Amino acid sequence: MVFLILLLLLYANALQPVALLTGATGRTGQLVTNLMLDQGFRCNIFCRNEQRAREIFHGKSNIEFIQGELINHDDIQAAFDNAKKQHLSHVVYMAGGDNIDYKCVNYQAVAAFAEEAAKCETMRHFVVVSTAWATKPYSIASLLFNSMYIDTVPMASHYLGEQAVRKAASMNENLNYVVLRATGLNSDENYAKKYPDAVSMELTYQQGDNFDFFGIAGKPGMSRNQLANAIVSAVNVEGRYTVEVTGSGTVERTDSSVYERLIQDEAEVTLNAEDEIYDAHVVAIKRLKNTAITASLIGIAFVGLFGWSQGLFLFFSFDAAIIFVW
Repeated sequence: MVFLILLLLLYANALQPVALLTGATGRTGQLVTNLMLDQGFRCNIFCRNEQRAREIFHGKSNIEFIQGELINHDDIQAAFDNAKKQHLSHVVYMAGGDNIDYKCVNYQAVAAFAEEAAKCETMRHFVVVSTAWATKPYSIASLLFNSMYIDTVPMASHYLGEQAVRKAASMNENLNYVVLRATGLNSDENYAKKYPDAVSMELTYQQGDNFDFFGIAGKPGMSRNQLANAIVSAVNVEGRYTVEVTGSGTVERTDSSVYERLIQDEAEVTLNAEDEIYDAHVVAIKRLKNTAITASLIGIAFVGLFGWSQGLFLFFSFDAAIIFVW
């Protein structure tokens, strides 16, 4: 009887989906982790501070913590080695945040995780949270974000991270993935306060990289709860997809059947060179700065020629035309 019980326990453990998560201690990551635990996942949390992670998930079962740095490939290797012993089936990559090394976190570490996932025989699903406008260096969102962190060029780094996942998947025919390009993220509290009409709405999905910055993707964007549910709804999707997601839509946030109406990524992976992608984004920033300097000089000239009131009017009209062209 005891032997039979042990066999049943081993069988149950073998059936339990096992996920390796990054960014799980972040505000969105905590929501995702709890949702996945509720769905029966065993969650391996890759974290920088194990003590803090244990405090956040205190009292939770089916959870394990692996302390490490995303910049350290040995730490990543150790996390996968540990998870493989449990028959690793899912990776959910959510690491990110403000004032980080975007090149490391959103490109190099994503590539390392994707490569390890592709080598794992039991791996089936990889979900990575990216950003809208990653392929549009001249979009307002890219110009603003890249200008703030010129040393690590975040939008280019996100795009290269996406490409790394596609490349890794091409080496493992059993590996499904979803690249989730998120937009305009707000805390649930701020979202409810600032956009009360949008709170009761659901998700909007789109393919490509075509969200309008001045549309619903930029404002109101989406809440953390919406994004967390969009991530969890993608973890068991069969196929390979790149999608944009924001709020203000009609697709229920837990509905994964939306992918059945979307088009999978092409089987043949065409990858742009790393330098080519970074250069495109850096050149866009330089052109923006040169345009700003030129506009300022023209503004001074307008004021000198036509006086303050008319000169400023012409200056702002000129700036508006430049923004429209951009």
